[in-house]
Amino acid sequence: MLMATKYSIKENSFRIGCGRYLQGSGIISTVADEVILLGCRKAYVLGGKTALSLTREQIEEWISAAGLTAIFHTYLGFCCQDTCAEIMDSDEFKSCDVVIGVGGGNLMDAAKYCAVLSGKPVINIPTSSATCAAFTPLSVCYTRDGRTVGTTHHKIEVNCVIADTAILCKQPVRLLLAGVYDSIAKIYELRQRMQGISVDDGDIGLYSSYHMSEFAADFLNERLEACVEDTEKGLDSKLVSDAAWVLIALTGVISGLARGSNQTAIAHKVYESLRALFPASVYPFLHGEMVGMGLIVQIAYNREGDPEQFRARMKRLGMPVRLSDIGVEPTDENLSLLREKILASTAMAGTDAEEQARFAEALKLLI
Repeated sequence: MLMATKYSIKENSFRIGCGRYLQGSGIISTVADEVILLGCRKAYVLGGKTALSLTREQIEEWISAAGLTAIFHTYLGFCCQDTCAEIMDSDEFKSCDVVIGVGGGNLMDAAKYCAVLSGKPVINIPTSSATCAAFTPLSVCYTRDGRTVGTTHHKIEVNCVIADTAILCKQPVRLLLAGVYDSIAKIYELRQRMQGISVDDGDIGLYSSYHMSEFAADFLNERLEACVEDTEKGLDSKLVSDAAWVLIALTGVISGLARGSNQTAIAHKVYESLRALFPASVYPFLHGEMVGMGLIVQIAYNREGDPEQFRARMKRLGMPVRLSDIGVEPTDENLSLLREKILASTAMAGTDAEEQARFAEALKLLI
């Protein structure tokens, strides 16, 4: 039995792709070609510390060989509007005509935020597949200390994504797993919203998103352990490449088709609420790790599948499955704070007293 929450479409446009999506082993070598294709000459390269340590020397070489120039800036922490504003106000940033983001999800969001709000094109080079942030036309924003403050939906798509599998295959398994659980959350959250709504009565984009998310979840669930094994070995295999495509490109399309709605149901609200309520405790943990914990609650609430079996697989893979695993004391007070914040959110819009009581019971699985 699923709940039937109300939904609304937040965005008028279908932003379901990026200008160009390139994926392959060594494909990062085309970065200068993509800058030139955009009609640009000077790049502001915004990168994470680890990401730039892996790629800066090569990017500088390719940019210079093409007669272009670049300024490099190391970005630390979450995508923060205040931090991005300081970057955009700098003379170095203003002197550049394209932004290149290199790194993980928060870095991708920061690069998009700085580029779109300053009217510059953006090229994203993800060094992990922990989220689809390289692809999606939005930026999830936080305070400097990691509290969620909301999502900025950009009116235009990302200009280019360069997904180099020779880099992605070397990511820590933890990042791969975070991406997998962030992606498979879509099917549970969309199914939650589509209860009792026919294709003739509902939004056609949302239905398309739903069926794509079903394929993505099936693909990832069936191949998860094998993909973990290849990633542990650092293999640039077809399986790792296919998984990266599903996690970055396909999941990005799924998000774009939903147009800013019906993605953030219980699993994602667990994540957002944990970040908002306990920022210091959960700071070291990944988006997809906490979404995975939220899925334990969502599966129990939806009454589809076995939440304990789902939890057991996560635990075997070394993921957090309880509040204590992410540094949050499982006290009655903390559980009450989490419960009330989620009950007041859009994830529970349109629910009745029975559904809210069922959610409260499901949330106890995190104790």
